[in-house]
Amino acid sequence: MYIQQKGHSTAMAGEFCVMERLFRLGHEASLTFGHAKSIDIMTKAPSGRKYEVSVKAIRGGTKWGIGKENYSERKDLVFVLLLYKDFENVTKAPETWVIPAAEAEQLKRKWHPGTYAIYRSPAERHKLEPYKEAWQEYLG
Repeated sequence: MYIQQKGHSTAMAGEFCVMERLFRLGHEASLTFGHAKSIDIMTKAPSGRKYEVSVKAIRGGTKWGIGKENYSERKDLVFVLLLYKDFENVTKAPETWVIPAAEAEQLKRKWHPGTYAIYRSPAERHKLEPYKEAWQEYLG
C-alpha cells in the first residue's frame, strides 16, 4: 500500500505529538509501528489504567476517518484527533480532541462506503467541544 509522503508526515507528526503529551501526563507510552495499524500507541496512565490510543491527524480539512469497527463496547480505546491548521509552522500546536471510543461511536458519520469519519463541519463542530484538550478527563 502506497502512502503519500504528505499524509505519512502528518500521521507521524501527530503520533509523536500525542506521545509527548502522554509523557508529560506521566504515562508509560509505547508507539506501535507499521502503515496498516489500528492502534498507534499503547499506554499506561499513572493510575495504572491501560489504554490503546488511535491518533488521527489532518492538515486542514473537516473530517477524520475512523474506520469500520463498532466502538460502542471499547472501554480501553481512545481516539486523539489533531487538526494542523498550519503544519509547516512549528510554533503552532495542533488543535486537539480526546474522545473515548464509545463516544466516538456516537459521533461518527458515514464517509466512504463501509467506513466512517468524525466530522468537524460547521454543523457538527459543537459536538466536539466537550472533547477539546480533554487529556485529563479521558486519559487520566
